[in-house]
Amino acid sequence: MINNVGYCLAVEKLFGVEVPARAQYIRVIASELSRMSDHFTCVGAGALELAAMTPFLYALQAREHIYDLHELLCGARVTTNFIRIGGLQGDLQSGFAEACRAKIEAALAIFADVDKLLTENPIFRERMEGTGRLPAERLIAYGVTGPLLRAAGVPLDVRRAQPYLVYGALDFDVPVGTAGDNYDRYLVRVEEVRQSARMIEQALRDLP
Repeated sequence: MINNVGYCLAVEKLFGVEVPARAQYIRVIASELSRMSDHFTCVGAGALELAAMTPFLYALQAREHIYDLHELLCGARVTTNFIRIGGLQGDLQSGFAEACRAKIEAALAIFADVDKLLTENPIFRERMEGTGRLPAERLIAYGVTGPLLRAAGVPLDVRRAQPYLVYGALDFDVPVGTAGDNYDRYLVRVEEVRQSARMIEQALRDLP
């Protein structure tokens, strides 16, 4: 859904279209749910590449809870069609906020087990720390953004630097690494999952 948000924002900017405040809040909720599902996939698949099957299965289980929310929003789990130029496919279903909070709580509880299995695991750390290091200068030269850039110590988050939708009204932290290696990228994504949940709660609370 977050990719669709980016496309629609570009079209709306060209046409001078202003999206209603409620739709902006719902777009933030959809975007951060997408970010969570993406990070669950990335962290789980990264562990699988190191022959750690269990964290991968846990991460996919957490992602299923987010896909349940995608399905509540638009009827689809993966090939979503909720974000539309000028707004959304429709409003939130009755009871969505309660379901969203319950599903996120369940997903974070599962992801906490992934954290316990990996973050201080000596084998995982030995294979991640110092590998795949990309310095900030090279990432900037290549135009790389997101967790890769932040893991290299650059605190650039467009949601904070150039706020769009209603991100300027939300309180959240921007996790930043130091080494720019695989382990830092892992840590950044783990914390971004928590920050996404934090933003979704604020958006649900303040929804017009």
